[in-house]
Amino acid sequence: MTDETARAAREADEATRGSAIKLAAEVVSRLLGLGTTLLLARALGLADFGALGRLWYVALLVAEVGEFGLQATATRGLVAGTLSLRALVRARLVTSGLVGGAALVAMAVAPAGPAWATAALPLLAPLVLFFVLAGWGEFLGVALRCRGARVQEALLLLVLRAGSLAGAAAAILAGTGLVGVCWSQAASPVPALAVGAVLLARRAAPSRGTDAGIGTVLRTAAPMAVNGGLQMLSPRVEFLVLSALAGDRETGVFLAALRVFEFMGMVPSAIAQGAMPALTREALQGGRGVRQRTAGMMALVAAPAAVGLALVAGGVVALLYGPAYADAAKPLVLLAVALVPLFMNALLSWAVLARGRPSWLPRLTAVRVAAAAALASSLVPPLGAVGAAIGLVCAEWLLLGLGWVACRRAAFAVPVAGPVARSLVTCVPMAFAVSGLRERLPLAVGVGALTWAATLAVSWSLRPALGRDLVGRVLYP
Repeated sequence: MTDETARAAREADEATRGSAIKLAAEVVSRLLGLGTTLLLARALGLADFGALGRLWYVALLVAEVGEFGLQATATRGLVAGTLSLRALVRARLVTSGLVGGAALVAMAVAPAGPAWATAALPLLAPLVLFFVLAGWGEFLGVALRCRGARVQEALLLLVLRAGSLAGAAAAILAGTGLVGVCWSQAASPVPALAVGAVLLARRAAPSRGTDAGIGTVLRTAAPMAVNGGLQMLSPRVEFLVLSALAGDRETGVFLAALRVFEFMGMVPSAIAQGAMPALTREALQGGRGVRQRTAGMMALVAAPAAVGLALVAGGVVALLYGPAYADAAKPLVLLAVALVPLFMNALLSWAVLARGRPSWLPRLTAVRVAAAAALASSLVPPLGAVGAAIGLVCAEWLLLGLGWVACRRAAFAVPVAGPVARSLVTCVPMAFAVSGLRERLPLAVGVGALTWAATLAVSWSLRPALGRDLVGRVLYP
């Protein structure tokens, strides 16, 4: 084995380990986040839950302005040595301070404004503060990851999500209503920020990076800032259109399905972000093993997630939300079809960034947002939540095609069709096994998982190279 081949193999293995640790952390932390959602859904009721969801997404979009793409910029800049952590922190203090301060001022002047502001801003302002502070927690996690402290990043995420759940539970038990819930969330990231600061201080940086000025950092991050805002809007265009054209009940139905979809969406994000340091080094030094390995892993997880969720959507809704949300099953089945492109799109986007083409990402995402808005506007009036789900599915598949072409144009191609096709084939036995057990969710999940694992084991035993290509020396020393 040549030195170049050995280096490529080490990078691929590093990507696999990074993805595995990041995924494990995200699964546990997002389960805590899902617990917060379910607690609020059951305690607040359908109408109030829909109203909170509308403000939640608005606050998320506002906070994204303060984030200004600095987190995504850090994932490459800290590894490549083009930016220092000190420079990134200074820039983020300025942008998040402006947004957080604006939220407090808006809340202070709300009583003198129109009726809608008086009602909404006391709820919106603390939610904006929550997302600003939570974003700082995630930013500290990125810095830890880029310094090789993957386990410490995982701990930080767990503290962050646990704080949100504890805050929501305390507000509900105290009977403080929506205002108390919102302020409990605003305070919840504080313990995670303290933990992250201590962990980061104990971990030395592998390279210092360029200590650029605030203006330089913001200009570097500007494409990712635009893309970040579009990405926040991207999977929620349908929800926003639905909330404008339909009532709170229909909005709550779609929100219930969308939250499950978003929970599944953390998986590809975790895999891609965990592999990002290795992806960046591959883009700088050459090779293709990281992209091939990560694409195979992504497809391997995406296929059973999509097929399984489509088969048991009704049982999932009944278990998580109860009979009042039964209508959410139909849109959830449709959203399952979007999981495959959602997974692969995560890798394609991070590959474009790793290659050093951040300005391409806003253009790709803007096309997806425009298509989603057009589809939702035409499909929501006649079909409601089902129409919103159809629009989301079509928009995600469109983005997949655009992202694949972009990676090829950047001379950093990512395999898509082959890994997805192979992974879907391994799900055929699982689909047959689960099809008759849809109403018995625990049994369906257990049988499905065992069938899929057995199919995978048989295929890897017949063709060991498949397993070795996917996990390398992590499991095949």
